[in-house]
Amino acid sequence: MEQKFTNAPVDIDSLPDYQELTYTQVSVKRLYKVFLVLGLFVLAFAIGLYFLREVTEVPGLIWGLMITGLVIFGLLFFFQIMFQKRIGYALREHDIAYKRGFLFEKITIIPFNRIQHISTSESMLDKIFKISNLNIFTAGGSGSDIDIPGLTPEIAARLKNKIANHLIDIDE
Repeated sequence: MEQKFTNAPVDIDSLPDYQELTYTQVSVKRLYKVFLVLGLFVLAFAIGLYFLREVTEVPGLIWGLMITGLVIFGLLFFFQIMFQKRIGYALREHDIAYKRGFLFEKITIIPFNRIQHISTSESMLDKIFKISNLNIFTAGGSGSDIDIPGLTPEIAARLKNKIANHLIDIDE
């Protein structure tokens, strides 16, 4: 039996508005991990300034580098605090949405029928802070299309299973 091809127009006003989604924020432990890494860079920078002070006699160089470093690291800490407030995900009936960005907001929505593979990952620091990343892959990319950082391992596993169950339903 042959089906007749149809391609009816879609009323734009009837489409769901992705901007009205309620996003679930990731764990604040992601921010603690980033602060630890930034803190280690601040420490390395301070040690470098100390040794530079011992080998150079350029007037004002150390103070200039110290003030510049404080401004840059201060902005990095501020940026990460603001980024933490704006990172989140939303799971819907047919897709998953991921929002991130402080200066430039980016929202990625992937329908379940486009997902090829789902995985979770943890770095050494993620294990220390007891957080995981959920990686969602679609066809055609060399990396994952969505990387949701800062999820508790339990939530990452539940999301992975929920999405995998949707994929099984689609295949059947």
